[in-house]
Amino acid sequence: MDLGLKDKKVILSGGSKGIGFYTAKLLVSEGCKVAFCSRNSESLKKAEAELNSIGRGSAKGITANLESESESLGFSRKSLEFLEGADILIHNASGFDHSGDEEGWMRSFQVDMMAGVRLVKSTIETLKESDTASITFVGSMASKFHFGSPPNSYGPSKAAMRVYANDLAQHYGKDGVRSNVISPGAVWFKDGSWDQRKKENPKFYAAVEKKIPLGRLGTATEIARVIAFVASPAGIWINSEHIAVDGGQVASVD
Repeated sequence: MDLGLKDKKVILSGGSKGIGFYTAKLLVSEGCKVAFCSRNSESLKKAEAELNSIGRGSAKGITANLESESESLGFSRKSLEFLEGADILIHNASGFDHSGDEEGWMRSFQVDMMAGVRLVKSTIETLKESDTASITFVGSMASKFHFGSPPNSYGPSKAAMRVYANDLAQHYGKDGVRSNVISPGAVWFKDGSWDQRKKENPKFYAAVEKKIPLGRLGTATEIARVIAFVASPAGIWINSEHIAVDGGQVASVD
């Protein structure tokens, strides 16, 4: 299937590693031009080099701490300058709070929610100019299911993201801008949190695998494929949706 992604201009937050990087890699291979960010300049340069080895001049890494309003807006501005426009916005960055302390709550609010709000507000007029515009948020099944962790801000921030995405879809649909949320379950990728858990507590990791009907965790590549499809022109009739991508890990239906 042709996703219609060739020459599309993509702004992707948090694209230097994990799901974000695998998404950027897939998008570049489909012919997109991608601007992405990270706080870590070393991982940023490494990711940029690998992406540009797939498509020369197709990717630009921009250093930005999305807890900061000015740096979030700076990332948006520099992305639009590099891309000379925008067709697709993907907000993948997260504060990944699991502590539940006030610092963690504030980090989630700034990174998961406010960075997304700021990126949308600063790009929406440009997105309206595209005939295939889409906004995609990378959420989590923690937004609808309790996985056993002590109370923290990760799930609630992802739940707020779902409501915000629906508001955007309802308001900007008339302008041809779609908005959706993709929610992964447990996902393994090298050096990721689940890779660490597998090494540190293999019994726990095996127990999680056993609870998933498909018998394993998802991969970053598999999540990236869903993100790319939903964000692409091929997914043009997907709007205001929350899409679970967890292999059946959460035994429920919306």
